[in-house]
Amino acid sequence: MAKTIAPKFAALTFLARLRRNVKGNTLVIVAFAIMPLLAMVGSGLDMSRAYVARDRLQQACDAGSLAARRLLAGPTLTSDVETEARNYFNFNFPSGAFDTTPFTPVVTVPAVGTVRITATTAIPTTVMKIFGFNTLPLSITCAATQDFVGTDVVLVLDMSGSMNCPTSRPNDACGEIEQSGSKMQALRDASESLYDTLESAQNQLHNNNLRLRYGFVPYNATVNVGRLVYAKDASYIRNSAPYQTRARTGGPVYSSLNWCNAYDGSYSSYWGVCSNYWTYQQATLNTATFKTGASVPTPGGSPSTATSKWAGCIEERQTNNTTIDGGSLTTAPSDAWDLDINRLPNSDASRWAPWWPETEFDPDRRAIYTDPKYCASEASRLKEYYGDKAGFMKYLNDLQPLGGTYHDIGMIWGARFISSDGIFASATPETNNQSDPDNPRKLRGFSVRKFMIFMTDGDLSPYLDVYTTYGAEERDKRVLGTTTGNTTQLAAAQLSRHLQRFRMACNAARAQGIQLYVIAFSTTLTNDMRDCATQPSMASGITTSAALIQKFKEIGTKVGSLRVSQ
Repeated sequence: MAKTIAPKFAALTFLARLRRNVKGNTLVIVAFAIMPLLAMVGSGLDMSRAYVARDRLQQACDAGSLAARRLLAGPTLTSDVETEARNYFNFNFPSGAFDTTPFTPVVTVPAVGTVRITATTAIPTTVMKIFGFNTLPLSITCAATQDFVGTDVVLVLDMSGSMNCPTSRPNDACGEIEQSGSKMQALRDASESLYDTLESAQNQLHNNNLRLRYGFVPYNATVNVGRLVYAKDASYIRNSAPYQTRARTGGPVYSSLNWCNAYDGSYSSYWGVCSNYWTYQQATLNTATFKTGASVPTPGGSPSTATSKWAGCIEERQTNNTTIDGGSLTTAPSDAWDLDINRLPNSDASRWAPWWPETEFDPDRRAIYTDPKYCASEASRLKEYYGDKAGFMKYLNDLQPLGGTYHDIGMIWGARFISSDGIFASATPETNNQSDPDNPRKLRGFSVRKFMIFMTDGDLSPYLDVYTTYGAEERDKRVLGTTTGNTTQLAAAQLSRHLQRFRMACNAARAQGIQLYVIAFSTTLTNDMRDCATQPSMASGITTSAALIQKFKEIGTKVGSLRVSQ
């Protein structure tokens, strides 16, 4: 009996000992855990590799769609567009990259103006194949869309005499003669690069019954917009206006050898001694005929048979010289109509007067304040230059730098030229008319995009004793008002007020929805200039002609940009 019980007892004793003994358990646990751990690590490695491959695949897709969209000119896919898309795609993601399976990108045009690319492939696994997962699928889609909306670009260009100089010479070293390698030539070259950069977008817009238009506002101490305003509505230009002029008061009968045209328009003198037979004063002159462009007798002219003809520059309308005191206010007061971009003229105070330098006399020098030649080159309203690069360049080639620098007047009229709510507003604010000469808010259902490029090569520099778009400041006091002081103090006060006007004009321009670029070429980019731009990155200080050309090209790329929509 004992012999049969002992083995059973021994077996039970072994099992009990085995149950109580924990030696070797770790090996068992590891044996059971290693497989899921291997799966976890392996999937992480394979997924990371797949993620990198997919990212590269997406980049290639985006590059291909953008390249194809630039080439797309019609509503349907062409073989050239398809080839361009695949070339860019394959360059950025060569066949077999990351050991992916062979595939061909599929290029389509799902809607007018959009190129879409889809691609599907697979990437082999390294560790996960142990668990039966031999590949991981990769699939991407992208689309590039051109925003087909009407686009207006106005260039506000400093045409002061310093533009005649190269960047290597002082601003006052070239007089009134354009030198070889001038900043003016750099501006022409830069503008040409802008046109070339935007030409493809211009053609596509035109082919879709939309348009890209350019306008130009050259400025110095004046701005030549009068004939354009007159053509829009003759009543916007005054029929009479005050001028610092002179009137004859008589004189002796001609009786000797000499004559003095600075003193008396009838050449009167006696015994070689000149006497002053003029009364110098502000007087209201009739401009009804002068504003038509006809040649008229010059009031106060010498000789008395002198005539003059309007060159097109204007005197600004009513302003404010009390609230605008050079301070921190950046919103123009309501009665500063010169800074009101959209106010329509309905009274003499809200109309513009012809700039008439032949009638404006300095009583101290007994001569005119300003030579008529200092009227700025005539501005050009927004228009298409589709297929007319020659016309675009001719305008720029005809510009003549001359005179001083009033940034405020340039900014004011740049905004007026592009605004959809001012004197150039369209009679049909929402139109489908591609040939509308005015400024609609919407063209073919989409809001018109507005861009301004403001370029200067110098600081704002107003004059006390020169006849400008604000009159002869030392006499008219349109900016200084009742401010008193010596010449230095008055000049400082005048500058601070014009700088404030510039800030107000910038603020008014941005309020029109204008994307505003500011370029300081071969001059300091001041805080006022930087703040004028829509955002700081859109203000640039440029020192060389090559950099100016590159900047205009960069702006053109942004204006005519494509966007990746997926």
